[in-house]
Amino acid sequence: MTAGVDTSAQLSWASLSPVGRRRAALAVVVMFATVGKLVLAARTFGTGDVARWEAFARGVARAGPVGVYRLHFRAVTLFNHHHHHHHRHHHYHHYWLYNHPPLIGYMLSVVNTATQQGVSFPLAIRVPAISADVVTSFLVLELLRTRRSLPEAFAAATLVALSPILLVISGYHGNTDPVFIMFSLLSVYLLADRRAPWLAGLSIAIALSVKIVPVVIVPTLLVFAIRAGRRVALWFVLSMGALMALTWAPVVAQVWQPFRHDVLDYGGTGGRPRWGLAKLASIIGHPSWVTDHGTPERYITVFVVSVIPAVLVLRRPWLVVEASALGFVGLLILTPAFGMQYLVWAAVPAYLLSFGGAVAFNFSGGFLLIEIYNRASGGFPWYHTKLLNKTTSAEQFALLGVWMTLVVVMIAGIRRTIRTRRPPPSMVRAQSRSLAPLPQAVREARPGS
Repeated sequence: MTAGVDTSAQLSWASLSPVGRRRAALAVVVMFATVGKLVLAARTFGTGDVARWEAFARGVARAGPVGVYRLHFRAVTLFNHHHHHHHRHHHYHHYWLYNHPPLIGYMLSVVNTATQQGVSFPLAIRVPAISADVVTSFLVLELLRTRRSLPEAFAAATLVALSPILLVISGYHGNTDPVFIMFSLLSVYLLADRRAPWLAGLSIAIALSVKIVPVVIVPTLLVFAIRAGRRVALWFVLSMGALMALTWAPVVAQVWQPFRHDVLDYGGTGGRPRWGLAKLASIIGHPSWVTDHGTPERYITVFVVSVIPAVLVLRRPWLVVEASALGFVGLLILTPAFGMQYLVWAAVPAYLLSFGGAVAFNFSGGFLLIEIYNRASGGFPWYHTKLLNKTTSAEQFALLGVWMTLVVVMIAGIRRTIRTRRPPPSMVRAQSRSLAPLPQAVREARPGS
């Protein structure tokens, strides 16, 4: 009987296509990684971000997903058992801003419902990011298997599932960055590899309604949709616009001023570790990179990392995946504002540009995160990590090293886009099978045209 079971298992495995086998193997890896993150989330409180989310969730319960923008949150609610000796006049400097796009209020309503059913808040607030990582791993396999070799696509997807950056941020830190990365990549996949522009529009609208960051890939997606034909562009724009209107209109109509100030003009909080160019500038004695990065500079940065990839896709539409990745990586390279969770912005997109560079970034960044959180938590096992932004000078120089691995990823990605003068044959075959819009755009933009 046992032999019969083994034989049927061998037959079913043998009957799978090479891609099917990789998907099945990836599912096993993803399952173990997800269980690990869920256990970590269930047994710990997390960082100060979890405490902020808890305050925001109480605000949503009190004022609703729209009215929450009118509320002010004081850090005293977090630190009252640690900082009870602070004088009253200090609390003004510890206001938190509810600086999240409109969809987050509804997500917090769902989290509140879960906590009423007995789920602990620290676990409930981290489940969306942990769930997003599951989808992201499979998206990397699907996006890369038609653009690189199948072994490289599988290796990249596996390493995304096991990324120490995602383990720490999704399983412990507690923030929504992995969620918008997943919806952004899903939008790219639906638009470029499946003929589903309306679903792609919904997906990027959800990403933008989680955090504003994915705005850097919107021009790239728009240009690709336009190159793919009028119908594709129309469906993409209409579905994105409809969902944005549905979620954003009540907020814009009722609480525009606090929303504009706290969300659209948000430039990060003070006291953060210096990152990238800001750290380099401070080393050579010009810290104005940090202090003077106001609204105009921020918009210039976003403009540069949004428009250059879009122009690339205008000329070579088959590079839409790489161009989108360049947008996220470029934004993280150029931003002087920094939070530990920002490393997620490039952790997955890096694999779409450079396998070796992505491995270096994920593991150097991930192990540095573990070291920083370990120090800030008072050693293993972690339970509650406070004052993450008070990094040591050694940690700041190590962060500069992580930033430099990201610069290597960017250079490798640019070189790849320069060399890829025509779509890989595997992509053309896959596109023709999936009825995706790319072949038309490819015919129009053949090299030499």
